[in-house]
Amino acid sequence: MKSLECLTRLILSTVFWVTGLLPLPPISQYWRLLLSLGLRCVWVAYIAFLLSVSFTFQSVAFESVGNVVGTVLFTGNSVLGLLLLLESVLQQAAHGQLETLRFQSELQLQRLGMFGRCHQAGHLLALIVSQFTCDLVRVLINSRNQVSPVFTISLPLMWLLRFRYVQLVQHVMDLNQRSLRLRRSLLSLASGNDLWQPYGVQACRQLQTLRITYERIFECYEALSTCYGWGMLGLHLVTGFEFVTNAYWMLMGLYKDQILLTLFFNGATAIDFGTPIVTLFWHGDAGAENGRQIGCLISKLVKPVGSKRYNDLVSEFSLQTLHQQFVVTAKDFFSLNLHLLSSMFAAVVTYLVILIQFMFAERSATRITGSV
Repeated sequence: MKSLECLTRLILSTVFWVTGLLPLPPISQYWRLLLSLGLRCVWVAYIAFLLSVSFTFQSVAFESVGNVVGTVLFTGNSVLGLLLLLESVLQQAAHGQLETLRFQSELQLQRLGMFGRCHQAGHLLALIVSQFTCDLVRVLINSRNQVSPVFTISLPLMWLLRFRYVQLVQHVMDLNQRSLRLRRSLLSLASGNDLWQPYGVQACRQLQTLRITYERIFECYEALSTCYGWGMLGLHLVTGFEFVTNAYWMLMGLYKDQILLTLFFNGATAIDFGTPIVTLFWHGDAGAENGRQIGCLISKLVKPVGSKRYNDLVSEFSLQTLHQQFVVTAKDFFSLNLHLLSSMFAAVVTYLVILIQFMFAERSATRITGSV
């Protein structure tokens, strides 16, 4: 299992580097820096080619609403890919700060005796395999019946966007595992706490270490939001729009009695873009839940007969968990939590149900008019 984790980390790190999603190496690593710049130039040239292709569709882009939406999505994905490459360069300092805070939080956890690594391979491989399966289905369908004329040439760009999602999920899972280890350490301290016994010096030191560790992990969550916030915002907007439009096209296909392959293509595309969103929000909500449970455990550390210094430290820790929550945000536009995701899903389903009712009402009126 440990070898699988190490192999997965190594492969993903290589893929992130090839796709230009990692910061540039320092100047001291001259050849690696040149190679990284060369890879980014290749990606920029590829995206420029995609943008030039989008301009060739201007003659047919306004023939129907579907063509307009398809052109906007294709152009939006291309621009987003360019912005993600730019973000990996401009946020180099923020990424360095994130790595420093991760190292410091790991040292603090080791001081508490909490060792171990995050088990990420299973979740990440399941996400990648589901994406690959959906793409394989779409490739087979598009080869038999050309549903999208730009699907094949835009496939590398789609994987660049998805690997950014995988990278974000990996970071969030790593921080969640650290907060989980902190919660277990706090739970062990709370379970051995006797309310009517005076505090010991060792317990006070451990509580102070727990408080500092909590602060370091919180700073990691903040640094993650700073480093990847704009990219998360763009990814959410574009992939959310892609999911909604493909769900709409699938319903329109049922309404217009399109061939089954087209319905499967649009359905696989909706799943392809919906899965990373759900996965990222799921793990983001898990981190926030860990923080809330840590806040609930602190009340069990109070000692009525303890010294004022110890109880003040407990109160300070409790206030800290109230104001410093483990939340990943997209530049404060929204946070990753299941409540927001469920609200968005409910809104999308509501509008699609209304759309279905209008479509079937229109079909019924057309049949009645035809029979008359």
